Parts: sequence; structure tokens; C-alpha cells
Amino acid sequence: MNQQSAPLCAECRTVMRWGRTDFVYRDDGIEITVPHVPAWLCQQNHEPLFTPETTDQLIETLRELAATAQRARVRQPVFYEYLVKVA
Repeated sequence: MNQQSAPLCAECRTVMRWGRTDFVYRDDGIEITVPHVPAWLCQQNHEPLFTPETTDQLIETLRELAATAQRARVRQPVFYEYLVKVA
């Protein structure tokens, strides 16, 4: 759990709670889902607020996975969905 004081939601102005959420990225026919991402969550509209460190990791991961998905699309594979887990 994040030890900083809970921020307020920029839209609702309510106190956010620390938890996990799924992050979904969609662009040009490619969808990447990163489940269970730690974030501050608004209790009213469920919008997440990610820490700078989490944001940096998401950006790096999405760049790598999007590039891989684009290369796969060029090959016109039989498979159109992949599940990858890193333990």
C-alpha cells in the first residue's frame, strides 16, 4: 500500500482509496490490458490515479507490447490474441 496521504479526485473532489485496477490501452486495432495495476481509485467515478513510477512502467511496457503486436499483425498470424504472464 502507498504510504502517502490519499489524494482527492480531480473531478469529484472526494478522497481516493489505494487499490488495484485494470489498465486498458487501445490504438489502431490493438488492445493491451494490464491487470491489477496499483493506483489511487476514486470511490465515486472509479477513475485511477497512478504514481509516477507506475506510469513510467506502464509507458515502457505498453511501448514494448504495442511494437510486438504491430509486428505480429504484419505477419497476419492465425492467432489474434495472446496472454503473457510475468511471474
